Amino acid sequence: MDHSQNRSAGIAVVGAGIAGLACATRLAEAGARVTLFDKGRRPGGRVATRRSGGALFDHGAQFITARNPGFAALVESLHAANILAPWPAAQRKGDIAWAGLTGMSALARAMADRLQSLGGVIHTERHVAWLHDGRVLRHLPAAEARPGSTQSEGGETSEPFDAILFALPAPQVAPILATAGHAFADGLSDVVIAPCWAVMSDFAQPISAPDVLRPTEGPLRWIARDSSRPGHAALPDTWVLHASPAWSRAHLEDDATSVTNTLMTTFRTATGADHAPAHVSAHRWRYALVEKPLGTPFLWDKSSRIGLCGDWCLGPRVEAAYDSGIALALAALDIT
Repeated sequence: MDHSQNRSAGIAVVGAGIAGLACATRLAEAGARVTLFDKGRRPGGRVATRRSGGALFDHGAQFITARNPGFAALVESLHAANILAPWPAAQRKGDIAWAGLTGMSALARAMADRLQSLGGVIHTERHVAWLHDGRVLRHLPAAEARPGSTQSEGGETSEPFDAILFALPAPQVAPILATAGHAFADGLSDVVIAPCWAVMSDFAQPISAPDVLRPTEGPLRWIARDSSRPGHAALPDTWVLHASPAWSRAHLEDDATSVTNTLMTTFRTATGADHAPAHVSAHRWRYALVEKPLGTPFLWDKSSRIGLCGDWCLGPRVEAAYDSGIALALAALDIT
């Protein structure tokens, strides 16, 4: 299809996780003017890396796998550019587990760089709080708002966009759609996304334990030596723990100290760690693991030019977010 008529289209993408970055980049490649909004300090969503206590932690998505040609081509190109590399300790079931040589955020950073090279504009630390007339966004500093909250006044209003595409978790986008009375808001309640408590710790000396453990009982479901990742320094000995969906739900509003104490006790039992960490902290992901997806790659309303995408459309993999974003972009390009 010839999309040359869309070369001056102004399209907003809300959410700069992998779905939003994939969607925005595909639009920009077709010549659309794209503006990307995200509440975070940098793009990536849960494909994130944190520096804390002098150590590096990949506390969100632990690795990526690539099965479909489009995403596999991106991964291979980033491997060739020394941005991604296999992480043997995390591999299972025949899929290569890919990790960023400078952290998982390297994937998002490379995608954001590509988008900006195509003329895309990225606004970080901006919370989209209202949808006026289906074409105008009200946004304000992220520090002043809670994710998923709405606000009809204050902040700034955007120019009218030709289309607005949301790449946010379903529970966060539904309230925004409701401000415009859009029917998509009512169709997202069946999507189920589990939370996850993550704990990060580092030790001056290595712990004698496997690099990756996947417990099937107790509060933890993932224990990984982050310092075993490709490109990471062996010391300090860094670890990331992910609690199970059930435990995270039950303790979602607990304070970080309580969560850290419980999960570190479980960690010591699982690994035999007998010395105290130099640093330990916790992070709560409210929307981490897709348990019940929408079952369709995206939602697109051509009449209102509003669309939705994300891993929650297809399933709990980074590749699902990418595929959803690309599919929505292709649909949105068919606007006149």
